[in-house]
Amino acid sequence: MGKLVTAAQATWAFGARDGFLRLEYELSRSSGLMSRRMRAVQGWEKWSLERIAPNTPSDELLNTLRGANRPFFFSGCQQLAPELKKIVGPDGERAAQAEACGVLEGTLPFFGRPQTTGSFPPNWFRNPMTGGTVDPERSWTQMRFASNDYGDLKFILEPSRFLFVYPLARGYALSGEERFAEAFWASVEDWARKSPPMSGPLWVCGQESSLRILAWSFGLYAFLHSRGTTPQRVALLLSMITTHAWRTEQTLGYARSQRSNHLVSEAVGLWTAGTLFPELKHAMHWQRLGAALLKESVLDQITPEGVHLQYSFHYQRMVLHLLLWALRLAQVRGVDLDPEITARAAAAFDLLGAFVDAESGCVPNYGSNDGTNLLPLSACDNGDFRPFMQLGARVLGRTSSLESGPWDETALWMCGQTPAREGVKKPAVPSHSGYYRLGSPHSWAMVRAGRYRRRPFQADQLHVDLWWHGLNVACDAGTYLYNGPSPWDNGLAGTAVHNTVTVDDRDQMRRAGRFLWLDWAQASGRVTRTGDSECPDRFEGEHDGYQRIGVTHRRTVQSVCEDAWVITDDLVGSGEHTTRLHWLSPDWPCEVVSDSPLSAILSTPQVRFHWNFYCSSVASGRVIRAGKVLTGGPANDVSTLGWRSPTYGELCPALSLVVSARPILPVRFVTVVFAGDEWKLKQDRDMLMVDCAELHHEVSLAPGKSVV
Repeated sequence: MGKLVTAAQATWAFGARDGFLRLEYELSRSSGLMSRRMRAVQGWEKWSLERIAPNTPSDELLNTLRGANRPFFFSGCQQLAPELKKIVGPDGERAAQAEACGVLEGTLPFFGRPQTTGSFPPNWFRNPMTGGTVDPERSWTQMRFASNDYGDLKFILEPSRFLFVYPLARGYALSGEERFAEAFWASVEDWARKSPPMSGPLWVCGQESSLRILAWSFGLYAFLHSRGTTPQRVALLLSMITTHAWRTEQTLGYARSQRSNHLVSEAVGLWTAGTLFPELKHAMHWQRLGAALLKESVLDQITPEGVHLQYSFHYQRMVLHLLLWALRLAQVRGVDLDPEITARAAAAFDLLGAFVDAESGCVPNYGSNDGTNLLPLSACDNGDFRPFMQLGARVLGRTSSLESGPWDETALWMCGQTPAREGVKKPAVPSHSGYYRLGSPHSWAMVRAGRYRRRPFQADQLHVDLWWHGLNVACDAGTYLYNGPSPWDNGLAGTAVHNTVTVDDRDQMRRAGRFLWLDWAQASGRVTRTGDSECPDRFEGEHDGYQRIGVTHRRTVQSVCEDAWVITDDLVGSGEHTTRLHWLSPDWPCEVVSDSPLSAILSTPQVRFHWNFYCSSVASGRVIRAGKVLTGGPANDVSTLGWRSPTYGELCPALSLVVSARPILPVRFVTVVFAGDEWKLKQDRDMLMVDCAELHHEVSLAPGKSVV
């Protein structure tokens, strides 16, 4: 396809307004205009307290912040200690203090996982993944997020999000040890010395600036009554927050052009600076601007059904964390935010909550995942969404179905109490959300079948996640890296690594960049109840991603019972095509019974999972682990298969179960997955029987015939 046609499609995908805003931003950078604007405000003397908050002496500022008329989420974090100790227990208390001590030794959170940096405060300009560094004097206006000398800039920026403030606050609240407060202030002062206003690489992103505003504000109030919190340090921090709010405002056009979590972050950062610190000269302006941008971004990015239009469960949590921060702070300060913000936040919260696994607290690793957890205020793993669910229930006035546990801690920090508990059912998934849940509370599937009205980030229509009693039996590969060497430049966004079918080795959509897809695949689907099932137990849907080569993919997912699933894939069309069915499972011990087409047993301590595949044409199977074929003979490029990424920058071996055929269409694939060894399978011509005790299920293997 010609370059002009591709360029026209890309322009359409972004939209005229967004394209203009992005062009304006790039011209400002390339012309030197942005650089001149930044040089004009360099140096902390230009951001002194006398300039940013006239008639506000530093000693009076500290006394004012400590006063009763400046409430925050908590008033003195050590007052939380009695209830906090009840939530975490003795083991949790020791673990929290060990984590805080680890920060002092240089172990910081990186994308939700601890990473040893070797010192504290850290080397703010070093990439711990590669060892490369970026010049502290390098102008951010000429930088990109990937470079041969410093690698992926996200690894350099991560410590500057100051997420280590939260474990320091937890350690301080539980122990009262002043060294944790001193560590916070030492890191703030070190960052200010080494990254003066607008003059280095750490100023590259308005979103990063806004997230620092949130972390610094939290740290200020967490250590507000520490003896290490002096008027001079508070004045410095207020100067830094002001500088960051100003920096954020300079590139709002870029954030608006992204129509993503960037704008939500920057809106909340501006609004927080203006709301918490009314003595600032521009406080009222930032509060109003932040509120307006927050409404704009929420109405633009979250549908009435609760879908965030980055199509990612982890980014949806990030956006909701930002909204819950703003909504809770508005409650505390008595500030009105537009009620539509609350309504859309509640819809997004309910939708995401429907896909939180009841036993593990995890969600499908669906969509882009850079490991962001903006409020790491519990002992729970980064992938455990229960702390988020408890916080959302409290702020949005929901009852919680969770029993008491360590996931109650975040709500305590932010709200002073945990939500009311009641045995409530998970909310129903809106029929037009593009996400479908079927099965029981403890054995369930998520299916993606959506219609895009905003540019997609992954080519994954009809992807299926399977969950059984807290185990993610069939999983999403995740993200790993956005800015790595090929194939790890967002290489896990393609169709081939998802639990769906690939035709002629093509993606469902045409890739035009790391984050840009054209010729969007559109899908439809529905869930129904069969027999006496209390929950939806059957999905039927299709997508048109291969329409350009005359092929339609239809999929049926049937929950036979809690321990058995049958998935049927039909490829309808004509002519001969290369077809490949792919499933990704954790790296469990695997016994291959047959590779014609494929039968395998994956063992866990709880149960053995039997995977059985059938095809209406001659087919062959392969098991691929960590980019290498274990069984079934050689294959073309499999470098991205057999991997999964739990969080950004982390790549773990997994098992890809692949069945390939080159039939003349139509063709049918059938996948049968069951837990335990009691199930029996029998094939009689074109009919497959699935039996266990009194359960009997039949599925046709003939393409074009009714599935059951």
